[in-house]
Amino acid sequence: MTDKKQKASKAEQHVSPDIMQCMIGKGVTLRGDMDFNGGMHVDGDIIGNLEGHSERSRLTLSREGKITGNINVCEAEINGSITGDVHASGSVILHPQSHVTGNVYYGKIEIRSGARISGKLIANNPQGDKSSMLGKLSRKSA
Repeated sequence: MTDKKQKASKAEQHVSPDIMQCMIGKGVTLRGDMDFNGGMHVDGDIIGNLEGHSERSRLTLSREGKITGNINVCEAEINGSITGDVHASGSVILHPQSHVTGNVYYGKIEIRSGARISGKLIANNPQGDKSSMLGKLSRKSA
């Protein structure tokens, strides 16, 4: 293998969780389920389920963003609107402009003044083992 290919291979294996690997831009509507690794930033609309397939999966939903479907990730930072259940094995941050119509399953949660939730808040995985929760969520959706 050439040096260039080796470097590219190593980069794929060690992706920083801070790097957004997918972005749905403002004015874009995506229909259908989506699987991803790493980070996803949503400024547009998604009609379908989102599934993060790594312990570093992170969803960032902007004020303009809207998701209609269930979400399974490690971490979620919500500024926009979600109609569906949010399953986060790690942390969930609900900003003042966020509106979730559905249940929120979380390892840790931060709810800022003004955030709206029409559903239940359900703490999960009290031992803090993120990998076992991701496995359970993957089996449920299969």
